[in-house]
Amino acid sequence: MTRKAILVAAMVTLFAGPAFASSCPKHMAAIDAALPSAQLSAADKSKVMDLRKQGEDQHKAGDHSSSVNTLGQAKKILGIN
Repeated sequence: MTRKAILVAAMVTLFAGPAFASSCPKHMAAIDAALPSAQLSAADKSKVMDLRKQGEDQHKAGDHSSSVNTLGQAKKILGIN
């Protein structure tokens, strides 16, 4: 039972990375599409742009789960899912 649980956990971890990796560009594209027409203060717009850049940098570095979280923060400020 324990070996099976470890094997399942390893497989989930192995396949989760590529799933996160492919979603990062979709999140960035959604931010890019929403930003020009967003009704945000200058401070919020700057924060979104900073978070978007940070998320892209994390994606390029291979830290996809952090990238998704960071880009999610930017999307929350923009009011998009």
